Amino acid sequence: MKSFVRYFDNEQNSYVEGDFGRCDRQTNCKCHLAPKNNGAITTLENAPVKVKASTLNPGLLNRSKKNFTQNNFVQFLRIHFSEEEIELVIEKYFIGTSSHWKGATVFWQINDQNEVRTGKVMLYNPISGSRVKKPSNHITWVHKLLKIDPFNLKQCLFGLHLKNSNKSKTIAITEAEKTTVMMSLLLPKYTWMATGGKGNLKRELLLPIKEYNIVVYPDKAEFEDWNKIIAALQSEGFRIRCSRFIENLDVPVGTDLADIYLEPRQSNFIIPTQRKQSKVEIEVQRLAEINPEILTLISVFDLLDENDNPIINIK
Repeated sequence: MKSFVRYFDNEQNSYVEGDFGRCDRQTNCKCHLAPKNNGAITTLENAPVKVKASTLNPGLLNRSKKNFTQNNFVQFLRIHFSEEEIELVIEKYFIGTSSHWKGATVFWQINDQNEVRTGKVMLYNPISGSRVKKPSNHITWVHKLLKIDPFNLKQCLFGLHLKNSNKSKTIAITEAEKTTVMMSLLLPKYTWMATGGKGNLKRELLLPIKEYNIVVYPDKAEFEDWNKIIAALQSEGFRIRCSRFIENLDVPVGTDLADIYLEPRQSNFIIPTQRKQSKVEIEVQRLAEINPEILTLISVFDLLDENDNPIINIK
């Protein structure tokens, strides 16, 4: 019985199209058809082995949607939002509760095929909304708690399951799941998703939404790193941009959009510029002194030109 080994293209990370390959029973079989231009080609024996992403039983997700009076993150939301809004966002993002730590929250990663990739378990302070980092980091995964082994974790964007809810909406991406949940209530114009970490803005996670208009909002001091990734994605045809909005503000490192909305710092809402301000910018700055959130609205609703200067009409 013959066993045919196909050729693999390392640069394209895929099998070579056509019937190129050889029989691995070289002693008894002379069948061997090699591609002509094989500079980046190797046999299947040296090709990377692709392992299917593991998934979890959706029943786990459903069973976690309870005990919200014991969920610190939900208690924090109650300080700023109505019960109706909170119920809406719990259903929208399938927010769960974990007993691993008292008050812990589960943020489920559900892909665009409605498969549950995993759940991230985190603990927050119910008053400040800050993540509890002492005496330990208080982050773990559902599959680890269930001791599922082996488990091939392949993350997806938090909120990816919302991809097809409204294809005309721009997708806005933040770093933290917490920020995405709150911004989905504050600015429902966008479909909000999260990378789940500053180092998790990756091409493979963004591929499922390549055809969408995308804007990413890095936390303060993360713009340069994220913008380099965005520039590479733009060269591949992604319709994506990286907002400088937070980076242009005089706020502490790590500040995100939710921080700006919930704790506006009026003295910091000044348009950064090294040149003479236009009439539009002067008017925007005047309005910002009356209502600091005006600049947030201008940025988030894409009322900026390519240099992140405001585009509005003054009557």
